[in-house]
Amino acid sequence: MKKVAAFLISFAAIQLVYEQRAAAVDYTGLEGFVGAEVCGNCHQEEHRLWQGSHHDWAMKPATSEFVLGNFDNINFEHYGDQSLFFRQGEKFFVQTANAQGEPESFEVLYTFGFYPLQQYLVALSGGRLQALNIAWDSRPESEGGQRWFHLYPDEQIPHDDVLHWTGPYFTWNNRCASCHSTNLEKNYDSEMQRYDTTWSEINVACEACHGPGRDHIQWANSPDSSGGYLGLDRSLGVVGRWQRQQGESTAQLTQNVTPELNGQLATCGSCHSRRQLIDDPDKPGHFLDKHQIDLLNPPLYYSDGQIRDEVYVMGSFLQSKMFQQGVVCSNCHEPHSLELHAEGNAVCAQCHAPEVFDDAKHHHHQPGPGSQCVECHMPEQTYMVVDPRRDHSLRIPRPDLSVAYGTPNACTQCHQDQSNLWAAEAISEWLDQSGKNLPRHYGEDLAAALQGSTDAAKQLQSLAMGASAPGIVRATALSMLAMLADQSDPASVQTAYLSLKGNDPLLRIGALRAFEALPAEERVFELLPLLEDPIKAVRLEATSLLTPVPMQALSDYQQDVLGTALEEYKEMLDMHADTSEGQFNLGSFYVDRANYPAGEQAFISALKLNPHNLAASMNLADLYRLIDRDDEGEPILHAAIESAPQQAGPYHSLGLLLVRQNNYDEAEEYLARATELAPENIRYGYVYAIALTSRGKVDQGLQLLSDLHNRQPTNLQILYALVDTNLRSRYLDQALFYAEKLKALQPQNPELDQLIQFLQ
Repeated sequence: MKKVAAFLISFAAIQLVYEQRAAAVDYTGLEGFVGAEVCGNCHQEEHRLWQGSHHDWAMKPATSEFVLGNFDNINFEHYGDQSLFFRQGEKFFVQTANAQGEPESFEVLYTFGFYPLQQYLVALSGGRLQALNIAWDSRPESEGGQRWFHLYPDEQIPHDDVLHWTGPYFTWNNRCASCHSTNLEKNYDSEMQRYDTTWSEINVACEACHGPGRDHIQWANSPDSSGGYLGLDRSLGVVGRWQRQQGESTAQLTQNVTPELNGQLATCGSCHSRRQLIDDPDKPGHFLDKHQIDLLNPPLYYSDGQIRDEVYVMGSFLQSKMFQQGVVCSNCHEPHSLELHAEGNAVCAQCHAPEVFDDAKHHHHQPGPGSQCVECHMPEQTYMVVDPRRDHSLRIPRPDLSVAYGTPNACTQCHQDQSNLWAAEAISEWLDQSGKNLPRHYGEDLAAALQGSTDAAKQLQSLAMGASAPGIVRATALSMLAMLADQSDPASVQTAYLSLKGNDPLLRIGALRAFEALPAEERVFELLPLLEDPIKAVRLEATSLLTPVPMQALSDYQQDVLGTALEEYKEMLDMHADTSEGQFNLGSFYVDRANYPAGEQAFISALKLNPHNLAASMNLADLYRLIDRDDEGEPILHAAIESAPQQAGPYHSLGLLLVRQNNYDEAEEYLARATELAPENIRYGYVYAIALTSRGKVDQGLQLLSDLHNRQPTNLQILYALVDTNLRSRYLDQALFYAEKLKALQPQNPELDQLIQFLQ
């Protein structure tokens, strides 16, 4: 734990700090951080623009100056639960249901954000700050604002629900804090299970983006000083330069710029992305040395890459042509006020000639909302009930993909009384008039794979190897190869192997995930070199795939390399030991390394932090299977089913456990329920079908296997089961039918040749 100056905010002494928070502070001794007021002495215009911005208001003390909500004894009801917002003197309070479901009054200590909603933080035990899931709608009353509302308006959230405000998903310290304050240190004591979280400034101030300012001040005061970027540890300057020549409709890049997750994008993306922390986010350097970004997989994204869940911009922006051309955030947004550089279409007109693009011949709309560039190319998705955010992939509307795959499109988001087919026909007519055609979209390949296309592997391989698709798309295609049935497909393995050598680290990460389909011992030769990759996210991804490999199976050199990688991996896991997910990952790591006592304790800790963590329940039960303590796993799975009766996983796990206990009647019921709840899960269906056929219900099992085959025609496991079951049941014509299908997928299999010859 880092040593910090005594004036830092400490939840152990929250009341003392609360009384002293207006006192002046000298920041110059704190790890190089000097504070926004010091920066503003020289950078007055930037400081002025920053004041009042979303960064400035990211977090504030709960005073009359910053609290926007109505605390004048306002009662708010949600599914019968009553919450009262009131004041006592200068302090703000809420009386609401605590973790036991009983009414309790809590002082509001901090505000969180300000527009279009403001949340409020209160203190619980163990140094935790929790965000209330009742928020203030700060929009004008004319827009439906100036009211209290619940973040889950259509759901009852009882006190024992994982989404209750006292639960793990609303803990500020590990869910929100690092992106809302400057120089934040979580400071979690795992033995005491307590936070002593600190910051140097309560909000997102200058040094949250630019880094510590002390050396910069020394540079400014000393003409001979040098080093870094004017004394700072990072450069946020705009690299690309564009120029629109006479007669050209779009500005062209005038210098060679390689799109890179570095500099400004690494800094902005640290918070404006769906990612996991793998190192200190405040350190300078490549984005993927500090974070692991989520790829374009459901349910975070639609199958064509459009935003679905809260993904915070960068994952969509990496898909855009703008990113490919070197555009960064500050080309469109003023970096201190965060406002756009211009209003409406004028911001796009910086590069795109308005006489060409801001014209009805291009957008086919009358002046008004429909003629705005963002309405077609950056459609909105609303989160947290009132917060619309734009998709930054800046894509062409594709209602034809909506017709084929059910993805959304900008056209029918506005024209809600019309169908996707209507929109697709309208765009087709426009294209015919202009003599243009829609290019093939990568979403077609991703969606086809997700829907079980017969040639999904070939489509994904082609997409991954093609140079035209964005890196994050190609990485996603590679990662999807692991989901396909034929886990030993040589072409997929070769595609993944070649991509391991790509220059784009996202491509290497996607390729590594493609190797998840192979047994651990078959990964070693290809993946060991990646343990020394220059990018930390790549190293950690490779390490995660090699954790099950026993040291005795490796040479001395390989043991040294893997040992170093495992230390780095474990260090990353320990960063998240205060969360249920972090403890689950630690448990999985220990089990892979055959440290079963440590794995058991980690899974138990995961369930203490979040009793609804189904993955922890199922893995703990499976650990008990490994160490011959199945009887202890059964009640855990029953509890998981009771906690989440609509989730298929615990039913499937309990069904397998009951099979091991020879309780076949009950096992069949649970396996059937898992298949019913998750019909898309081929594995669940396969296991249930085998259970049926093994108990003499052959025709029922064969029907299920046939249905599974129709949904995933290249699944070798399903095909082998169909051949074997039909053969044993004397359905020889059907056995031959499926054997020939297998032969088409495995033409070099001599045993299939013999079987087909026999059946013929």
